[in-house]
Amino acid sequence: MSHLPIWYLSTVPHGVCDRLVAELSSLPSKDATMGIGGDQLQHSTRNTNVRFAEQGHWFEGTLKQTADEGNKVCKWDYLVAGNEAIQFAEYGVNQHYHWHTDTFTLAGNPTERKLTVVCLLNDPSEFEGGEFQVRLYNDYTAPLTKGSVIAFPSILEHRVTPVLSGVRHSATIWLNGPRFR
Repeated sequence: MSHLPIWYLSTVPHGVCDRLVAELSSLPSKDATMGIGGDQLQHSTRNTNVRFAEQGHWFEGTLKQTADEGNKVCKWDYLVAGNEAIQFAEYGVNQHYHWHTDTFTLAGNPTERKLTVVCLLNDPSEFEGGEFQVRLYNDYTAPLTKGSVIAFPSILEHRVTPVLSGVRHSATIWLNGPRFR
């Protein structure tokens, strides 16, 4: 079976990653929640700590550029009209996020998440586990290193496997557009 690419990869310099971790680590942390209203706390499904940058953060442009490039190069051709604030996630030992999608197509909202963009901010040698995987007929482990940026359709299932040791840092942004039709 043939299909469009499931992800698009780019990179950012390590110094940018270090700057982001230092800056975003200083923001107030909270338990990650799930659901349309972000009101569900279920550690068995999602167990991580998150912080949110202010809308218009200087790194948004980089992540949006990767999304735009992926949207064109991979021929997803999603109509994108805006984005959410950057989420900084910190996965410690035994923290994870099981299989999920980032869009809620049956919610009936006028806009939906179309593209998800994730940047791995630290070197995988600093943690064990914490692999980023995408599912489409099979499970694919993304070859992420420090500074890797991955863009993919928000409708695809994906997960972060449990971290076994160390700490994993990432920055995520979602690009929104009109409802899928």
